[in-house]
Amino acid sequence: MDDKEQKRKRKQEKKEKKKRKRDSLESISSAGHANESSQEQSINKDGAEKDGNSLQFKNLSVLLSLDPSAMYDIKRETDRAMQSMLLKYSDGLGGILLGYDNLKVDKKKNGGETGRILNEMPHIHFYVTCRALVFTPTAGKYMTGMISETFPSHVGVLVHDLFNATISADHLRESGFTFDVDLNEWVKEDTMAPIVVGDALKFSVDKIHEYYGVVSLECSKPSAI
Repeated sequence: MDDKEQKRKRKQEKKEKKKRKRDSLESISSAGHANESSQEQSINKDGAEKDGNSLQFKNLSVLLSLDPSAMYDIKRETDRAMQSMLLKYSDGLGGILLGYDNLKVDKKKNGGETGRILNEMPHIHFYVTCRALVFTPTAGKYMTGMISETFPSHVGVLVHDLFNATISADHLRESGFTFDVDLNEWVKEDTMAPIVVGDALKFSVDKIHEYYGVVSLECSKPSAI
């Protein structure tokens, strides 16, 4: 058998493996979502984390600055101000606000239902409390995500269906993956099993980039789930 025939046979075998992998995509994807769901349920009420989970429940005390025109409906305007913080990174929270409930004006800190004017600033300041769900990525922490795109230069991953993470080609090779030019996908060198869009990956966070509240992650040490 000449080299051309061997290459054709090897390519056909890879295509068959790829088809079997994609045939099981739905069950794998379901397992990945179930894993994320079970992780969310494992969060302690006091905010402690288990199994490298990156979601925390926190009891927050937040100072909001409202326009004087907001005084006719303080409840609605404080809620609107909190909504403007959703899906944006905050140093004060140590992460990204994903949701909140039980929003109340903190009467103790405010000295009652009314807000405060500080110095000559025109805004009315209100302390509010709420229970919040916060995404807290940390360098060195392991997390899971679903592959959203694959390129020779990197693999893109979506974490919690919201946040982008990338794993560079160098880190993929360090973890035993190689890029198959014929099939245009990354495969595990020892098993030749491909990783494709929709597959679940576990990885370690190396760097966290933030720009105007939007966060992206650089990651390494990927492994298929």
